[in-house]
Amino acid sequence: MQQASSAPNPHCGKDEMFPLILELVRRIGDGEATDLDARPQLSSVESSKSWRKYSYVLRSMGLVQNRKGVLQLTPEGSELLADESRSRLASLMAERIRLFAEVLRLLVREPLTVEEANAELIESYNLDWTTVNNTRLRMTWLEVLGLTEWLGERKQSATAEGRSLCATWDVVTPSALALPNSGEVVDIPEPPEEIAALLAHLAVTDGAQEARNTYNIWVPSPKEDPNKIENLRTCIAAAEDQLEKDALLGFIANRFGLKRSSVDSMLPFVRAAGLLLEVRRGVFMATPAAKAWLRSGSDIDFIRILHANMRFVGELIRAAKTNVPRNDVYREGITYGLNKDKVRWLTAFMLEAGLLIETSWSSVQATATGLRLIETLPLADPHLPEAAEDLSPDLAQSTPGQPVEPDELSLIVDSLRRSAVDPGADGAAPGVAFEVYIESAFRHMGFRAQRISGSGDTDILVQWYDGTGSLRTAIVDGKSTSSGRVTHNNVSDVAIDTHKEKRSAEYVAVIGPSFSGDTIQNMAKRKQWALVTADELGQIVSSAEALGLRPADVGMLFEVPDGLSRLAGLIDTRQRELDILSLVISRLKTESETEEAVSARDVSLIERGSPLAPNVDELLDTFGLFDRLDLDIVRSIEDVQDPRYATYRIGDARSAAKRLRAIAASIERGL
Repeated sequence: MQQASSAPNPHCGKDEMFPLILELVRRIGDGEATDLDARPQLSSVESSKSWRKYSYVLRSMGLVQNRKGVLQLTPEGSELLADESRSRLASLMAERIRLFAEVLRLLVREPLTVEEANAELIESYNLDWTTVNNTRLRMTWLEVLGLTEWLGERKQSATAEGRSLCATWDVVTPSALALPNSGEVVDIPEPPEEIAALLAHLAVTDGAQEARNTYNIWVPSPKEDPNKIENLRTCIAAAEDQLEKDALLGFIANRFGLKRSSVDSMLPFVRAAGLLLEVRRGVFMATPAAKAWLRSGSDIDFIRILHANMRFVGELIRAAKTNVPRNDVYREGITYGLNKDKVRWLTAFMLEAGLLIETSWSSVQATATGLRLIETLPLADPHLPEAAEDLSPDLAQSTPGQPVEPDELSLIVDSLRRSAVDPGADGAAPGVAFEVYIESAFRHMGFRAQRISGSGDTDILVQWYDGTGSLRTAIVDGKSTSSGRVTHNNVSDVAIDTHKEKRSAEYVAVIGPSFSGDTIQNMAKRKQWALVTADELGQIVSSAEALGLRPADVGMLFEVPDGLSRLAGLIDTRQRELDILSLVISRLKTESETEEAVSARDVSLIERGSPLAPNVDELLDTFGLFDRLDLDIVRSIEDVQDPRYATYRIGDARSAAKRLRAIAASIERGL
């Protein structure tokens, strides 16, 4: 089941859909799609979107691929370019889109309304669709491609061409999705010695289950090489002997046709999964367990290694002992600290390894092999993520999937300040509460943050992706003192250097209530440490929440000597941008009462005496933002060559604001 789950929606009129696809394919074939943020000038639609937005449609149809930021035709796209017929596109979509051919088959059998076809699909294929939108879009495409026609009573039926073409397509019948007998007894190979040792350690060591990590998962899986486990095997095999980081990542990028920066996100996963070991700084080698997997060639051995190092691996199979919707599996994954995207990756691994089977387009069930495997694995019980366990009861009620409410944000900020001067806060061991709240603060801002603590290691490990997509790592040393002052006597530079080396960190921050004396300031300057007070961190968390700052923005606080001051400047700039946005909306609303259209230059002149006094360039940036959001916030009245004199009126700004809030809420629900 490698087809796309949803039909592509080009967001244009029916009459424009087919001509738009053809024109886009021609332009890409001519090599025009080299800037994904550019908007092509198209004759098939009145208002074009960016190449990036069109790529989502064309990639789901299997017509294009993204090669290092440039859109190129796939073999299927070249086929359509050679035969620009509706029937050719229809056949390509039947191969690529789930239930596309199956909908036409229903309409060949008898005329149906959208609702009738939708109900039959749901019943026959065990779908969890709650609206008719998926079916409606498929039937719209069939109509656009000339394969169906409208009859009376809102029903559609296959045309003669539709009947002829459907007879040539492979159609998945409901019986083809029947689950093989999972009650059969199967034998699975014993794990190699190196992998068996990992599982034994997991079974007998206190805290080992909880120590398994939840790092983001990423493995190259281009269309021409879709098998994720096999691709991962190729990557790890390249490091069977010691290999420098740049050489390894360069090999992966070249092998799979990816940007070098895109591959950086893979390294933390393969290390966390126990597949790759940093033998010395910047030099990596496959772990003994990974080498054993390479020798055995067994996908089950890969899953065993993954289970020993990451949460919700064997437990995922257990969650699917019986036929269950994927959404139920995702919800179970949350109790182990994983989000939906991570569970999707793990599910894909299980399907490729033959441990799960898709019983419908939206449900999975363990195979006999999967059930036999989990009998041999030490499994953990569901539990809340570590950060929620360590926090005070009130704060622990906020789960990772819920947006943090303002009073909860205040709780994080207040708790930072309180625990900074109370080492025994919340009845915990000295300094523990402060470390937990530091971890919570960084997590709330979108960082990967993990409280480690303990002898010989850092207090908190913080990671994020910078503006170039490169993974950055910092260690944080939290210092809680009842005196309210941290001096050089409270900090061990030798220990911090050791922790930094151990975690291959690029940055160090020491966080405390305040810092006293020139000695610690000079030490921090010499050692390139960022000294951050609890008050400063609290202000940064509040600003990140209010202004939507990314980890790539906030991460500059770790940069010395001027990271904190540059971050303060960025916060001021972002606040000014929002203030100018409010001013522009207010001015447009005022002018709308007389139905006057205004330009950026007009607003600049009108508001030059106001406290903000925005200049023309700032106003052009604001109008450009409105245009990029494309939500009818403002309406262009007269477009002229000099953008300073282009005029605007206010649009449906209130509805646009509600729409943006709805989008933001949906994003937060998915996290």
